[in-house]
Amino acid sequence: MSGSISGENLEKAIENILSEYGDEVSNVLGDVIEDVAKDSAKELKAFNQGRRPWEHYPKGWTYKIKKGQLDVEGVVHNKDHYRLTHLLEFGHAKRNGGRTAAFPHIAEVNEYAQKEVLKRLEEKLAK
Repeated sequence: MSGSISGENLEKAIENILSEYGDEVSNVLGDVIEDVAKDSAKELKAFNQGRRPWEHYPKGWTYKIKKGQLDVEGVVHNKDHYRLTHLLEFGHAKRNGGRTAAFPHIAEVNEYAQKEVLKRLEEKLAK
């Protein structure tokens, strides 16, 4: 019989199919995470663009992709003004008392990125 698999080779055939699918998913996941990280960095760059006190802050947003053997990680960070990110996101104490207003911008983009990765991954794997 042509096209049939003997009982001895069934395990190897299933293993090969799963390995190929895993490689495909890993490649798609890497592409999706890179695209979403790039979009997230652009979104953060658009935050308060040109506002006087922070005119250089938005320009520092960038992303980095870390690919391991079993995982892919996308990190969006501010390479120039990393100290300001927490202070702007949550506010901080002022010198003579009181607190500054918080400007939550990172949490919104983080939530968007998490949902977008799942959505794009489902779309690409459904094809």
